[in-house]
Amino acid sequence: MTRLARLTALVCLLTAALCATAVASSLSGTYVTSVNSAGELNGTYHVTFQPGKFVLHAPYGLVGRGTYSISGSRITLHGPGKCSSAGTYSFKVSGQWLTFKKIRDPCPRAAVLTAHSLKRS
Repeated sequence: MTRLARLTALVCLLTAALCATAVASSLSGTYVTSVNSAGELNGTYHVTFQPGKFVLHAPYGLVGRGTYSISGSRITLHGPGKCSSAGTYSFKVSGQWLTFKKIRDPCPRAAVLTAHSLKRS
């Protein structure tokens, strides 16, 4: 490989890594939503995102922890709780609002994440 080609490849890799870090940083924070259309899952939820992990505070004092990864405008969630399958969503952060759209998720977390936009608190 020529020196220029190697340099170009390195720049592309660094740019991709910086973009992924910037997206994860923009997601960092605590968001809140109140769900009233999900039956037993109704209530107020607080989700705190830190790079690569999240904590969900659900009604009745329940707390769940999980991890996530981001690729472009897609997020893949693992957890919380008994849900062992990954869920994939498109997401958008706009000002203080975080919006999820389900792509694929066999777990009930979609009822909470997609009921309304979540507001940064």
